[in-house]
Amino acid sequence: MSTQIIGRTPDGISLLTVGSQDQQQLCGSGAPILCSEDGTKLVALGPGAVKLVDISSAQEASSLPEDAVVLSAFSSGGAYLVTAQRAGKAADGSLSKNLKVWELASGKCLFSIAHKQVSKDTWPVLHWAPDDAAFLHMVTNTVHVYSRADNFATYRKVTIKGIGGLALSPVAPPGGGLPQLAAFLPELKGTPAGAGLYGLDGSPEPTATVRKSFFRSQGAQLMWNCLGSACLVLSYADYDATNQSYYGEQKLHYLPADPAKADEALTVPLPKEGPIHDVQWSPAGDYFIAVAGFMPAKVTVFNAQCKPVYDLGSGPYNMVRWNPFGRFFAICGFGNLPGDIMLFDKKTSGACKQMGAVRSPAVSAEWSPCGRLLLTATTAPRLRVDNNIKVFTYYGEQKAHVPFATLLDAAWRPAPKGSYQDRPQSPERLSAAAKGEVATSAPAKPSYVPPHLRAAGVTSTAAVSSGAKFSLARDDDDRPGKIGAAGGRRTALPPGAEFIAGGGNAKAASKNAKRRAKKKGGDASGEGDDGEEAGGAATGAEAATAALASSSLQDSQAAAAAPLNDEEARQKRIRALQKKQRQIQDIKDKRTAGATMTPEQLEKLAGEAAILEELASLGA
Repeated sequence: MSTQIIGRTPDGISLLTVGSQDQQQLCGSGAPILCSEDGTKLVALGPGAVKLVDISSAQEASSLPEDAVVLSAFSSGGAYLVTAQRAGKAADGSLSKNLKVWELASGKCLFSIAHKQVSKDTWPVLHWAPDDAAFLHMVTNTVHVYSRADNFATYRKVTIKGIGGLALSPVAPPGGGLPQLAAFLPELKGTPAGAGLYGLDGSPEPTATVRKSFFRSQGAQLMWNCLGSACLVLSYADYDATNQSYYGEQKLHYLPADPAKADEALTVPLPKEGPIHDVQWSPAGDYFIAVAGFMPAKVTVFNAQCKPVYDLGSGPYNMVRWNPFGRFFAICGFGNLPGDIMLFDKKTSGACKQMGAVRSPAVSAEWSPCGRLLLTATTAPRLRVDNNIKVFTYYGEQKAHVPFATLLDAAWRPAPKGSYQDRPQSPERLSAAAKGEVATSAPAKPSYVPPHLRAAGVTSTAAVSSGAKFSLARDDDDRPGKIGAAGGRRTALPPGAEFIAGGGNAKAASKNAKRRAKKKGGDASGEGDDGEEAGGAATGAEAATAALASSSLQDSQAAAAAPLNDEEARQKRIRALQKKQRQIQDIKDKRTAGATMTPEQLEKLAGEAAILEELASLGA
């Protein structure tokens, strides 16, 4: 079953088996693919009725008497089906009840209500508890809670003023009852937007146990991990107040579910500015990956406490997909990007080892239920040409390629829980990795060479553009690897060497060292009387002047040693030296007037002799 794929075309929905060219027609409906969680039933939205098709036999198993359904969704436990028709009016002029809940075992409609906005962007509009014991429906400033105890006939009001979106935790509390609710509250009359966590079993007007406020947000996507221990809030705005992006602005926020850790709610510290392309929790709930920043985007692994643990570097990526067990994951660059796919194995410590790389321009990617195959699909209307399905192993080897004239959607056939176990890489692949036989970058196609360069004998534009400072495929400042407790990485040093903080800025380190030496000299001389203090200060100033003069002389000699092969370079150097000479004269005038000299000014004065000597050597 794990090697079976469901594909949707304008002619209907078919079942494909990896390694076989045969396709089994399941239904003639072109509705979006929706399967039961165990992979036994397929929902077919057709004229006159909603049909449930048995996937194994391709025969109709049951049907619901509902016409013109445009959207559908299963409940969390799979016992109910929610359907929605387009909004309309009944015979008496009132709004028709277009949103319904059906019990699949009996085929009866248990709940119906009028719903004005029927859109894929906000679907599903009913949010189910993990055990199907209740569902929530959001209205203005209120959440209606319907219980299965009375067949969803009545509701209980929970008031959350200004609520604009919600998501239920996937885990019920230990003592029973409804799980926590994550709610998004948009900006209102100058007050900032925010997200909070609420309990549903207490007061009808609950207060947030955990809350995070933020500005410049019009909406948000709420994402719980499978453990119910934390929720990520991806806030977005259609405009960017900083004028850095045409595509709006996004921010990622973290909310811990435990009220005792409410002060740990924060904005996720992403290492690079720019849009957030994708964020995905691991199916195990212990890590999440963020792909963010202007291209080339930065990919970072965070643990469940929102601490960055591994930097995967930068590249042309905008998508991340975990396998069902949270062991393997793929980083992809689809859409208008080249289609690079990098495959990684996440270790228990959070470290990530690359297993392979491949290039497959596509629109979507999905791991198989067994967690060892990756499906990529190029679908319409995003791309109208080269529609196809490809299947790759977890290390990047292509196993199948099925072309289509028009492909609308593709997905793996689900498998019942417990059908597959989590498995590490095979010993053969581990041996190949130890020998360095793993592909670390996607194979690149030959670059386009313009005709005028071809005539000059150029066979690749790589040599022409090798000096380019910007690249969508790399970032020269990248230091991928494990991130330490302080959030950064320390460069490996030779044995016996000592790490010096700030050692990368030699100029700043030199200036600080001089300042410390001067202060030390001043402190030592200050122990005597006033005359001795003045003498000590003079001695310290002389020492500083001598050191600065030596440094300036070395710089001047190094500059003089540089080859001046042409007249233009000689004149340029003369003009620079003459400018320095004018600055030195200005400093002399200020000193004559009684002004106090700074160390930088003393440095310039000490270098006057070297400048004059170099000017003489240049014939100025």
